[in-house]
Amino acid sequence: MENKQTTLGELISLFYEEYLSLYGDSELASVATAATINELLQEYEKKAANTLMQVEADAA
Repeated sequence: MENKQTTLGELISLFYEEYLSLYGDSELASVATAATINELLQEYEKKAANTLMQVEADAA
């Protein structure tokens, strides 16, 4: 399976279009997109921190 890199801008556009289609309201789609992107970034940050702690623990 081939990995395809996606930019943050592409993700934002994708989520916005999906939420706009779902809700039919541009303001609600914008808020839902921002919330979704924030959740994804927070989850990524948690995983990165856990990985860093594990690497540091393994090195000790």
